[in-house]
Amino acid sequence: MSEIKPELDSTAPDTAVFVDGIDYDHRDARAGLIAAVSGAILALLVVMIVGVYWLYVVAYERIDQQVYSGAPSKELMAIREREEENLHRYSFIDKEKGIVRIPIDRAMEILAAEFAAGKVGYNTKTYLAKPEPPGGAAGGDGAAAPAQPAAAKQ
Repeated sequence: MSEIKPELDSTAPDTAVFVDGIDYDHRDARAGLIAAVSGAILALLVVMIVGVYWLYVVAYERIDQQVYSGAPSKELMAIREREEENLHRYSFIDKEKGIVRIPIDRAMEILAAEFAAGKVGYNTKTYLAKPEPPGGAAGGDGAAAPAQPAAAKQ
């Protein structure tokens, strides 16, 4: 009997071991399919990045704008109106003690005139800070003195 030997591949290395009936895959990889799958994965990745960006930036900005810049509540508007009214009118705070409220513009004029005349009722001059005693605020060696009982003080 004559054995049929397959033709040896001329591109195979010299060290290749040939086994009867077993051969390597002679087909090339499908470059088009690999490129298509890679492109689809890349496109999906870009879509996901844009989607996440839109979700966290655009959508949340829209929600923040609706929540924080919406129409103020009636209570808040009433508070602001009352505060604005109090800033620009004369009124009594305590009639018996003679405490009055004056408009803010008039108060600033009075304060500016007092400051220009040098009659400011509070300290506006700079001064040196007192040096801290050795041992900190407690003084001495830093240990707090023990409290004396009331009987020992007499």
